[in-house]
Amino acid sequence: MATDNLTKAGDFNLEVVELISYRNHVEEGGPLLMDIKPITLLVELVEDITETFLSGSITVYDTQDIRTTLPITGLERLNLKFSTPGMPGYAFNEEEGVPFQVYKIEEVKVDESFNRGQFYKIYFISPEAYNNDTTRVSQAFEGVIEDAVDILLRDKTFLNSKKELFFEPTKSNTKNVIPNLKPINTIKFLGKQARSSLYANTGYMFYETATGFNFRSIESMLAMGGASARPSKWSFSHQIANVDKMNVAKQMNNVIRYEYLSPVDMDLNINAGAYASRLITIDHFNKKIETNDFDYSASFGNHFHTEHKDGAKSDDQMTLPLHKLYDTDKDLSQMPMSKLMVMSETAQKHNDYEDIPVNELVQQQNSQTTLLNQNNIILLVHGNTLLNAGDIITFNMPLMAPVYDKKEQLNPYMAGRYLIKSIKHTISIESSSHDMVIHAMKDAVRTPYPIETSQVQIPTPDRSTATTVYDVDANILSKVGDE
Repeated sequence: MATDNLTKAGDFNLEVVELISYRNHVEEGGPLLMDIKPITLLVELVEDITETFLSGSITVYDTQDIRTTLPITGLERLNLKFSTPGMPGYAFNEEEGVPFQVYKIEEVKVDESFNRGQFYKIYFISPEAYNNDTTRVSQAFEGVIEDAVDILLRDKTFLNSKKELFFEPTKSNTKNVIPNLKPINTIKFLGKQARSSLYANTGYMFYETATGFNFRSIESMLAMGGASARPSKWSFSHQIANVDKMNVAKQMNNVIRYEYLSPVDMDLNINAGAYASRLITIDHFNKKIETNDFDYSASFGNHFHTEHKDGAKSDDQMTLPLHKLYDTDKDLSQMPMSKLMVMSETAQKHNDYEDIPVNELVQQQNSQTTLLNQNNIILLVHGNTLLNAGDIITFNMPLMAPVYDKKEQLNPYMAGRYLIKSIKHTISIESSSHDMVIHAMKDAVRTPYPIETSQVQIPTPDRSTATTVYDVDANILSKVGDE
């Protein structure tokens, strides 16, 4: 029985876990159904802004061998419904949504204490995945890109989806001829060319959450209406001491465990063009060659990031401190030869349709993607179906230093706002608990790094001479002769 009362952190409502056979029920008509909730041990479900479909698995303990008697062949559907009490959740069942598609059984293990029992995992994914696997797109799409995405999502010859689409309008007027690509590859191709109607960015993500499919830019996840930062949806803190278990609110805000991934990889960032790059475009039709240099520091304030200034864009919360490198009298943003790219570009190749200039696509996308892949955190928290991939959360990361005044300090740079990349829900029937693993990303610091405009002098001895190895050998031989 579902409840709206959250009595403890980790509470959950698991209402429906039901297999829909590819066979019809002989007596009652309609598909043959089997309730597997009584044999379910574990439910796992993942949503991720870098993955197209929802997917997951159910671990069962089967003493009736239903995988043979039903049978389970990979043609079955799955009714699944669960939520955190009092919150919206996942309703992928016939009455309220679209059932999942079962596609694999794995990890079959016989119970050594009872030879008629077996454990195994049933893997599932959104049914649009099968439609994507079995179709191809070979046609032209004209006009705004979101119209093409809607066709690819809805049309029966493509993904044939009945789910809601949340899209960010583009300001594109393009024509693209698709040569036998699968629908999702087509959407990804179009997404790379999409330019937001409100933000100075390009490049869209296409992904599914509990509410439906999303086609939008990263910046639209960070801001609202093109004018203000998007509010944080939930705040988490890491409590060193045990949190009062009777205080459900504090428990729901508590981070059980966290891990900080790759906080610094300057060499990777430099070579990937995160801070500076040079793009040479060649227009063969108009016989033009243009050069465009990207400067991270100069462009930072043109975009919304995970951190902001009173809701507005910030120009000084960069992950790169302004500092002159060695004796170059330049910072890393002023070194475009860090990454050199050469690309072909032909404007208005389809008469009145105009592609987005490559120099507005590649460099900014490249920088944003690279930097979001650093300063990542993994949070283990109590289950909360209010949150979805693509939401903003706040993590009050503590400063890992001794506490002298009993008041814990926050990390001045890495505490603050994060974008949720992915969420993995785990519902354990045995422990009666619902946990989540949140993978979150950050592309700005909470407090600006200190700026050092003067050249930092590091005295070193001058050994800038060149000596042939033959001279070194002769010196060694002379010493051997003296002996």
